[in-house]
Amino acid sequence: MPVKCDEYNQTCVFTITGDLVGDDVKTLSKYAEKTFEERRVVDFIVDMEKSSFVDSEGLETLVWLRRTCESHHGQIRLAALDENVKKILEITRLSHRFEVHPDVTAALRTIR
Repeated sequence: MPVKCDEYNQTCVFTITGDLVGDDVKTLSKYAEKTFEERRVVDFIVDMEKSSFVDSEGLETLVWLRRTCESHHGQIRLAALDENVKKILEITRLSHRFEVHPDVTAALRTIR
């Protein structure tokens, strides 16, 4: 899963291309850990426009990222979820733990 990381006004936007599954999730974790270590930003948006599936490890990583953001007084937003990913979040009862926006631009507007 290729992960691209761009910074906008001290917010890191992770663009996920492909499914957020298995060992590929480690790329996202490594980017996030490096960003936290360098203290560049504490706010994150995960752009999932090009992703249609998240497995248990992907969900765990999103929850970890949320907790880590909060511990650094940051925020996380999910953007451009397809219906399948929305359903996975609902089934796992994680939908209430993430703020979801239709696109990255809308998510960026909500970051303080």
